[in-house]
Amino acid sequence: MSNKNAQIGTTVERLFKNSIRNRDDVHGILKDHFRIEGSFATSYLTGADAGKSDVILKFADGRTLSANIKAFKAGFNQITRSRISHFCDRFGIQSLRPVFEGGAVRVAKKSGRFILDTDEQIVRSTLSPIAHKIVQVSIAGPENPELLVLFDRLQNRMLLYDLRKLLGDVDYEVSFSKRGVIGLGHFFTIQRKGGNGVHSMHIAKDSLDHPGNGLQVKMNVRKFVSSYTPMVEYTP
Repeated sequence: MSNKNAQIGTTVERLFKNSIRNRDDVHGILKDHFRIEGSFATSYLTGADAGKSDVILKFADGRTLSANIKAFKAGFNQITRSRISHFCDRFGIQSLRPVFEGGAVRVAKKSGRFILDTDEQIVRSTLSPIAHKIVQVSIAGPENPELLVLFDRLQNRMLLYDLRKLLGDVDYEVSFSKRGVIGLGHFFTIQRKGGNGVHSMHIAKDSLDHPGNGLQVKMNVRKFVSSYTPMVEYTP
């Protein structure tokens, strides 16, 4: 994540934390949806150590809701990134490591697709049983927050979704784009991380040691927002 994106993310997390405090209408919807008895008490930032939980909402009966917050304008947002070796170890798919590594180098060299036609079947058969897990771990992590909050920077809207319901509703069919990018359903992709690696100028761009040759899971946030109605939305 670039410093600019990180700064935007921190600003939006703080905006959500502050703006929701005075929204009794939103509190009521959240309480009804999650069957919370107590009144809204406070909200606070979690800090970097809390993983996918960016803001905690606390209620007077001791219940809490945690939120993963992402700002967007258009197109795709990165939801996680990893070295290829770590990604394959995490999901038990070491057999795909040479496929991903070869694809990352090809894309770095601009010499071909990420996933070759000849590798599509093995990638599809390996990823299909765990596609849901890949998305769940990427967007929710072990923290498993209840809320996904998407901030539309163009329209100044906070959109709140039940993250666990979302993960149960979307599809995860494995597909491939013309460039060999892996699709997981309609809204998620796996592809080479990319980036110019301003702190890694001494490493060859086609080296697997270059941070741009990792993997990233991305979400087409704009497409998702146009397809799913939020549980509640408001202007902060």
